[in-house]
This record gives sequence, structure tokens and C-alpha cells, in this order.
Amino acid sequence: MLRKKLGLKLVGALSLLIFTAGCATSGSVPAAKFDPKAAEKARPYLANHFGLDYRTTSIGGPCADPTAKDDWKVWVQAAGACVQKQDWSRVEKLGTEMSSRQVDSPWGPYFLGMAAAQRGEMLRAHWMFDLAEKKAGGPIGLVRYEKARFLETEEGVAEAAKEMKEAVRVDASLMPGLLWLAQIHHRDRMNREAEKYYREVLALKSDVWPALAGLSEIAVENKNGPEAVSLLSRAIAIKPEVAETRVKLAFVYETLTNEPQKALQTLRELRVALEKGRARGKVSLDINAKIKTIEQTMKPEPTGQAREREPAGQKGRPAGEQKKGG
Repeated sequence: MLRKKLGLKLVGALSLLIFTAGCATSGSVPAAKFDPKAAEKARPYLANHFGLDYRTTSIGGPCADPTAKDDWKVWVQAAGACVQKQDWSRVEKLGTEMSSRQVDSPWGPYFLGMAAAQRGEMLRAHWMFDLAEKKAGGPIGLVRYEKARFLETEEGVAEAAKEMKEAVRVDASLMPGLLWLAQIHHRDRMNREAEKYYREVLALKSDVWPALAGLSEIAVENKNGPEAVSLLSRAIAIKPEVAETRVKLAFVYETLTNEPQKALQTLRELRVALEKGRARGKVSLDINAKIKTIEQTMKPEPTGQAREREPAGQKGRPAGEQKKGG
């Protein structure tokens, strides 16, 4: 196994040191593993820090060299912006600068580890991630998240999932890790576990589109129409341009909540959105044909056809006329 080759020492089933607001508390992790003095020194660099997947999250700052007088957060923001732009040479440079300027901060080694991994230098990457945690005086959720993502390629999803569970255990606010676990479990048809992680994501941030979309699929499979409507409606409000979400909502209205009029309205709105370019994406049905089908089912039944199904003794009698005789 690659871990053995690299000499990695993973915590496994031991209770982890937990950082929630930069505070480290010792559990059953051996005292020799992490230095409590390092944890105290690193506290300012971890306070109120929330894990981000820097590869996909918009940082907002420029990928540029901060000045010597800039706060450490500016350096982290700049390095994160460079990660998003995949400017790995600058990530390496900023990580080296942070390591020398802010010797008690774990973020210099963290970014050096990311840069090394992108170059395929996995031994150096893991070594840098281990160094980041030593500087922090305990596990960091974001570091465990990165290790899990690399393990996904190196050893497969099963090993990656173990590490990702440790990541979210260390940092319960690590939304990218929770979403990864939700989607992996959902892919493997483990809906109960997927639902748990999707709900944890939405508890952190209520407008995460992938979590809403994934959880709505589980609600449809569970035939929970009202919840599916709520989740899909929220997803549409966030990304109205995704055409297939409206198709799914129309399906729920038609088949689960028995509201054909709302299904018809949803499809008509989608048709207009597609025509005007406000929606896009592959649609799994012929919208015009489906609209016609629903319209046919909603048409009032002709009187003649209705009478054909009346009891023989009642055909032709005026409405309300009582049958005479005994």
C-alpha cells in the first residue's frame, strides 16, 4: 500500500484532537504525537478558520504577492486565489514565504503540500501535510480533506472515504468534505448515509445547489412528494438555468403530489425559458408532447361519454330525476 511506502502514520480509530475555533483539546491521541506548545502558538492562525476547497471556491482576492506588512490572512487568501487559478509556481512561492515569515503557522506547509501534489511529488506532499499538522499541534480538517482527495486517486474511494470521515470529524464545518461523502454514498446507493451528509451540508449553508439536488433525488425515490417539491423549488431559485430540475419538479407534481395543473405550469414556464435562452441543458423528455398529454388528462369529459358509463336504468334521464317505482 502506498501509505506504507510513504511511511504515513494515520490516526485511524483513535479519538482526534478537535479544532473548532482554533482550540485544541487532547483525547486519546498519544501525547507524543502532537506538541501542545505548538498548538498554543498556532492558535491565532486557526481561530475562526473554516475549511474551503481552494480549488473550486472563489476567494475574492488577487493571486499576487502580499506586502511584508500584510496580515497572515492576506497571505492565505492570496495563496488560495493562486490555487484556484492553478498557478502552482506562485503557490509554491507563497507557501515558502509563509513558512519563513510565519513560522508558527501551518498554512505555509499546507500550500507547499498542495503545490507538491500537483507536481506529482506525493512523498513531499504528505510530508508537508504532516508538517502542517505538527505546527498546528493537532489534526486539521482541511489537511485531512486534501489527503483524502489524493487517496481517491492513489488507493481508491474506500480508503479516501475513511480519511474524509476523519476530516469532517476534526472539522464539522468542512462543507466540501461533507458534500463529497454525501455524493459518494449517494452514488453507491447508500441513501441513508447520503441523506445524513446532505442535511449536514444544508445545515451549514442552506443554498448549496448540489446538496439540494441530491437530497431531492432521495426524496423522490422515497416518494416524499412535499419534501421533493420544497427541495427542487429551492434548487430552481438558486440555478433557474438548469432545465432538468424543472422537469423533475413537473414529474413530482404529476406523480407524487397529484397536482397536474402545477406540473403543466412548470413545463410551460420551462418551455418559455428554453425559447428565450434562460434555461439550458439536456432535457429528458419531449416538453411539447408532455404538455399535450397533461392537457388531455385535464380536459372535462364530454357529456355523451359520461352518459355511456351511467347505469342502464339512468341513461337519458334528466339530471336530478329520481327513479320512480319500486
